[in-house]
Amino acid sequence: MPEEKLDKKEADAQNKENDVTSQVENESKELAAEAKKGQVQDAVIERPKSFSIGDLNQYVEIRTDLPEIRPGDLVRVSYRVIEGGKERIQIFEGYIIALKNSGISKTITVRKTSFGISVERIFPLNSKLVQKIEVKKHSKVRRAKLYFLRNLSGKKARLKELR
Repeated sequence: MPEEKLDKKEADAQNKENDVTSQVENESKELAAEAKKGQVQDAVIERPKSFSIGDLNQYVEIRTDLPEIRPGDLVRVSYRVIEGGKERIQIFEGYIIALKNSGISKTITVRKTSFGISVERIFPLNSKLVQKIEVKKHSKVRRAKLYFLRNLSGKKARLKELR
């Protein structure tokens, strides 16, 4: 007998919830219909907002303080490194072997050789972690991507300076 009373109470509670939700839905439909007719001034109809590329540019900061760089340039990139709770600036000096021009995600690939081991690193140019880029020298190259330097070592990997 007590179980039946609990079931009745639960059923009554569910019926009340269903009545309230259906009442709210009906009121919102009526408001939307009146808003379409122009009778209600304060009704707000939510629509999903679609973004265009122009709208996104206001949220994105494309940097303008960077120098003009090309593949073959010898550059010094000052990059902010956060280790644990400490922050320091690390300098990476090498040749730009690739440049990806694609708006906000513009990146450069810098290659350096230290102690006989070559290291490449990709830097996003619009990142706030890149403090500054200094161009040390321009080299004469005939390619947009200098991936052939990966197979060369020593004097063969040198680039001629642009005069």
